[in-house]
Amino acid sequence: MSTHRFSQVDVFTSRPFFGNPVAVVFDADDLSDEQMLKIANWTNLSETTFFQSPSPNSGADYHLRIFHPQGELGFAGHPTIGSAHAYIERGGARLDPSIMRMECGEGVLALRTAGEGGDALIFSETPEARFVHEFTTSVEAIEEALGTRVSRDTPPASIYNGPTWLFTQLESSTDVAALKPDMGAVARLSEDFSLTGIAAFALTGGDPAVHIRAFASLHGVPEDPVTGSANAALPSYLERFGLIERTGREYVSMQGMELGRDGRVHVRAHTNGRTEIGGQAVTVIEGELRL
Repeated sequence: MSTHRFSQVDVFTSRPFFGNPVAVVFDADDLSDEQMLKIANWTNLSETTFFQSPSPNSGADYHLRIFHPQGELGFAGHPTIGSAHAYIERGGARLDPSIMRMECGEGVLALRTAGEGGDALIFSETPEARFVHEFTTSVEAIEEALGTRVSRDTPPASIYNGPTWLFTQLESSTDVAALKPDMGAVARLSEDFSLTGIAAFALTGGDPAVHIRAFASLHGVPEDPVTGSANAALPSYLERFGLIERTGREYVSMQGMELGRDGRVHVRAHTNGRTEIGGQAVTVIEGELRL
């Protein structure tokens, strides 16, 4: 029997039972891909992460493997932030005391902390978000899946940054809150278009500047409470379609209220096309896995 330290962390919140939970397994070098997938299914969360030793000469402090119930992701936002929080709490070693470097399927990314105590935020670099496709001829199918009319000002479009999210703009925050998607239709569209899922958003004109919801039923996550990767990719969509001036390059996004999770994602959109996302996190469970 092997024993592994285990934490469950709520991310993009400072309050237990809000935000988005991630399960974190330490010292996972001896676990096979099959075992990690079984654990991800057992935790029954949108993602479970596993700390492994980094590749030689990578310059990383750790290698983070990220699994959802159906398989592995190259990058995901809330697992990255939550795992970094757990690593700090556990006193994880750093090559540089002012920064952490995480190796993942999308390369080596830097993480930094901002603020002190309960107000501290963890910010992570994210992979470059790359435009994939505009869905101008699929608007009606997307509307049928979401159960609402989408904005005609900008076309739905997919962006890849590890996952591939199809972004579609709605007219108001009220419209986002009222969404009741057909999860079967969302899954079919995701399969047909090689998507992780659909991210529907509205610009609020206030603070938070964005209201977003993300649906990934094809991958066993009907609605993700708070989605770091989608929030990290959204600035590329906003910039492509001339909307970034409405949010500014630093803004806060809200997500998860419809699920009772009420998360906040801090977004920094750089002019080089890269994005940082940040948020608070709180550990709610600590223990051991016995395998």
